[in-house]
Amino acid sequence: MFCIFLNPLSFKKNFALLQKVIINDIIGSIKANQQVGNITEDDANQLQELTLQLYDHIYSHYEEFGGHDNMKPLLEGAMELPLDKYRIQIDELEHEMDTLEQKSAALEQKNTELEEEISKLKALLKDKDNK
Repeated sequence: MFCIFLNPLSFKKNFALLQKVIINDIIGSIKANQQVGNITEDDANQLQELTLQLYDHIYSHYEEFGGHDNMKPLLEGAMELPLDKYRIQIDELEHEMDTLEQKSAALEQKNTELEEEISKLKALLKDKDNK
C-alpha cells in the first residue's frame, strides 16, 4: 500500500514511491495476470492505460510541486477515459447524422416539388403543342 502526503517537502520522495508502486506492483501484477490467463490482452491493455491515467491524474494535481497538467477531464476532478472519447465522437456523429438526415429530407421534398412542377410544365407544353 502507498500513501501520498500533501506536504510539499515529502512530495518528491512520495511521488518516487508512487512511481515505483505503479511500475512494479500494479503494472507488474497486470502483466503477470495476463501471462497466466486470468485477464485477456485487451483487459490488460485497458488496465495499464487506466493505471497510467490515474498516475497522470494524481501527478497533475501537484503542478506547483513540479507536476504537469495534460489531463482534460470531462468534469472537474474526473478523468477522461478512452471510452469517453468514443462516446463524445459518437454523440457528435449522431448529431451530424441527424442534421444530414434533415437536410436530405428537405432536399427530397424539394425534389418532389420540382418533379411535380416539371410534370405540370410538360403537360402545359403538350397541351400547347396539341392546339
